[in-house]
Amino acid sequence: MTGISALVGLTTMVVAPAASADGDAWNSSCDEVNFNVTLDGAPGNYRIAGEICKPRFGQNRTLQILIHGASYNRTYWNFPYKPAWYSYVRHANLAGYTTIALDRLGHGASDHPPGPLVTVHESANTIHQIVTAIRNGSATDATGHPIHFDKIVLVGHSFGSNISWTEAGIYGDVDGIVLTGISHLQNPPGAPLTVTYAYPAEYDPKFAASGIQGYLTTIPGKRGEMFYYLPGASSQAISVDEDTKDVVPFGLLFDQFTTYGLTQNIHVPVLNVTGNYDTLACDLPSCTGSGTLSTEGSNYPADACFTQYIVPNAGHSINMHYSAPLAHAYTQDWVNDMVEHRRSPGSCRRH
Repeated sequence: MTGISALVGLTTMVVAPAASADGDAWNSSCDEVNFNVTLDGAPGNYRIAGEICKPRFGQNRTLQILIHGASYNRTYWNFPYKPAWYSYVRHANLAGYTTIALDRLGHGASDHPPGPLVTVHESANTIHQIVTAIRNGSATDATGHPIHFDKIVLVGHSFGSNISWTEAGIYGDVDGIVLTGISHLQNPPGAPLTVTYAYPAEYDPKFAASGIQGYLTTIPGKRGEMFYYLPGASSQAISVDEDTKDVVPFGLLFDQFTTYGLTQNIHVPVLNVTGNYDTLACDLPSCTGSGTLSTEGSNYPADACFTQYIVPNAGHSINMHYSAPLAHAYTQDWVNDMVEHRRSPGSCRRH
């Protein structure tokens, strides 16, 4: 393990990216992108939709593929409320990184197979298919040009992190992974709320007419209690989170805990970013207070160069907390050191 970095109990000034008069200094271009994937045992192809955002001026060699968690979609990464502050995509683009924020299969604008088919392993396989398409040049952007990068990093949140470590642990085809909102703690104190506050998606006014089968979603008005450290987040951000919520395929619940041992197979750099008050990743009273993450690095081999960063005053959905820019900045610095400009394969030294 290369280290644990924690900023907790400090009075910290967080400076957002400078904004122009219209509130938008985002020098990036974004376009829709689509990938065709298959599921084992299911006929035909399914479409995964996403958004590729490129810096207008300068572009690093590393692509970041962003994989959201359960009951979210790609909006998690490019949050529409005060995006200059909360949007991970904007921070990555400003650091020179192109991002592809996906709607995972069964979410957002992507196809919705029967929910039980969308397991963690199958979801990881669809990410592998996307990585393969980018590696071999068959994936194209909206202009028809191949999407090509020298290196690829998976950036996950919650179930998206579980899918990311499954993909990396089975296929070994990426150059680094960033995990957020996850640990190897299998009975976190916040888990009961994810059961109490979930119900079939067809019962929810937002999804009742969608026709999807085998999906859950969160009961209206409960996301703040489930996913936030309330003193560290604004009510407006939580309200937008409620408005943009998505669904959870049943299949993810079938095999989520069967993947935990796969992290021992990851041989590229790993960054784990955790909100200090994430009750879905740490025991009470907090990550630092409980020491939950002190042994997290033992779940990875030495050449994963495991690094833990604990975000102050944040809960599970880090991107919508006041301290999100701290996490975004730390992550870009880590990608820069451990992937984009890594000294040599196997090196855990940072610049």
